[in-house]
Amino acid sequence: MEILRLLDELEEMAEAGERWYTRFVPGFIGKTVINAADLFELASQMRSALPQEMTEASQLARDRDRIIEEAQAQRAKIIEAAREQAQLMTSNDELVKQAESKAQAIIEEAQVESEHIRSEAEAWARGVVERLENYTNRIQATVQKTKKVLLSQSGRDMEEPLAPADGEE
Repeated sequence: MEILRLLDELEEMAEAGERWYTRFVPGFIGKTVINAADLFELASQMRSALPQEMTEASQLARDRDRIIEEAQAQRAKIIEAAREQAQLMTSNDELVKQAESKAQAIIEEAQVESEHIRSEAEAWARGVVERLENYTNRIQATVQKTKKVLLSQSGRDMEEPLAPADGEE
């Protein structure tokens, strides 16, 4: 494979590079210096030699990360929408409970009012019946008096002949 050959060449370049040793610059002991232009040329050749699948795999890895981020954002939106829906349903349940409570209060108030109206109507009807009874009792008393008067006059009439009415004979 071309990539393996290029890696071998990179190792040879590192081995053939100039070794620097210094006591004056800490951390610079035993370093190898390689020509930068040669290194960049070799890196470019290595990129070219990489199989297309490696480039595609790298692109897929970047795409995967982007897709995961989008999925997490979508998940967060769905969770938030579900929370809002649950809150709406909860508030709707509360509204229904309040409406039922108000309806029950209205029904109870209407029952009390209807009892009051019915008792007033019964009292009024009793008053009307009592007045009617008094009126009929007075009429009956008048009828009885009239009957007695008529009966008492009728007994006298039997003893006395009826006087002719004016203009009759």
